[in-house]
Amino acid sequence: MHEITNEFYLILAILAASFGTMLTRFLPFWLLRNYNNNKCLKYLQNTMPLLIMTLLVFFSIKDVKWNITYGIPELIGIFISVIFFIRFKNPILSILAGIVFYILATRIFL
Repeated sequence: MHEITNEFYLILAILAASFGTMLTRFLPFWLLRNYNNNKCLKYLQNTMPLLIMTLLVFFSIKDVKWNITYGIPELIGIFISVIFFIRFKNPILSILAGIVFYILATRIFL
């Protein structure tokens, strides 16, 4: 009987997490479907990708040991990502280029 209640709670937890995830994904589309030409939403659509990428860059360098490597591999990886994005306008390629450089730099040189 104890195993049945554990399985029941596990199934309920999975269903609740699935419902919560689906709700947060679909609710904005349902609520904002009539606001196609809203100036505030257009502004957010244009500025959020840059904001998110900036936050990701700062988050990725927050735990760097600046006194050991001076953050050189991290900063060069960011620089390579920026150069690749400016040159090719492909976010996936630019992210992969920065990651590949960082991995090679830390594995070969450090």
